[in-house]
Amino acid sequence: MTESLSHFLDTALAVILAVIGWMIKKLSDRLENDERRLTKIEVELAAQNERDIAVENRMSGVEAAVKEMNTKLDRMLEMLIKR
Repeated sequence: MTESLSHFLDTALAVILAVIGWMIKKLSDRLENDERRLTKIEVELAAQNERDIAVENRMSGVEAAVKEMNTKLDRMLEMLIKR
């Protein structure tokens, strides 16, 4: 009787440890997946930031060109009005 109880307790302990190990492995896998997903999002955000900076630089170049054209057009209009 004592021997069967000991065997039962050993089996129960093994099952409990196996379940705990399985749960820890699942948690670890989930954390790794979340870390990969987060890294992917960070890379996408960095790429988007670079694209945004490039667009802002182009926009400032366009703004400068428009201001220059506006100044030239103002001068041309003044010349035409003086005639």
